[in-house]
Amino acid sequence: MLAKLGHKRFDWKLTLLVLVLCPVLVSLGFWQLQREQEKIDLLNLYTERQQQAPVDIAQLDPLDDLSYRQVTIAGSFDNTHVFLLDNKTYQGQPGYEVIVPLHTTAGTVAFINRGWIPQGQYRDQLPAIASVFGEVSLTGSVYVAVGKQLVLGTELAAQGWPKVIQTLEPAVLFTLAGKDARLALFPFSIRLAQTSPHVFMPNWPAITTSPEKHRGYAVQWFAMAATLLGLYLYYSLRSTQK
Repeated sequence: MLAKLGHKRFDWKLTLLVLVLCPVLVSLGFWQLQREQEKIDLLNLYTERQQQAPVDIAQLDPLDDLSYRQVTIAGSFDNTHVFLLDNKTYQGQPGYEVIVPLHTTAGTVAFINRGWIPQGQYRDQLPAIASVFGEVSLTGSVYVAVGKQLVLGTELAAQGWPKVIQTLEPAVLFTLAGKDARLALFPFSIRLAQTSPHVFMPNWPAITTSPEKHRGYAVQWFAMAATLLGLYLYYSLRSTQK
């Protein structure tokens, strides 16, 4: 219904629509600003942790914030149970990240991310991963997933090894690898440093979306809210005789 207030227009349906949409658009803008600040904080933490000297993984408390902590770790790879983390690209080429259990000299199990390898010509032809024998000494950084991990597909129905996985959850991999429940598990994966032996392609940006992009998205949401409000005022305040 269109009512007349003097020579002005008032459409209650349009008014209700604007009252609903404008707060939503504005809240989305502020949410993107919040995401921008979160990314800035992550980058600052990453830079700070990269400058710290690595410590032995046995000295870490899993209850602390271990994101990007530089660590040293020694032990033997379990070459029998290799996982391939799916949907990882490098310079536009599809591939996997190679995840291998490591039995540490301290008696725990840690899952080591050895980096990216190309997929191969066909999806059902999994790449062969060369075994690493003997005790190894490695350096890397602790990876703590931020938020819920994105799953882009289902795991291939492979009976043997290596196994394709969609998410990197050490507790789940511990069970899939048939590890003795009496063994202690380090709850986060370790990404090998570029200078560490047995690393493939270390393709791990600190963040996947820059803070500037979130600010750009925020400006777009605010602009949409302002445009909607402006059009509403123009429609409502102009003379009905026009």
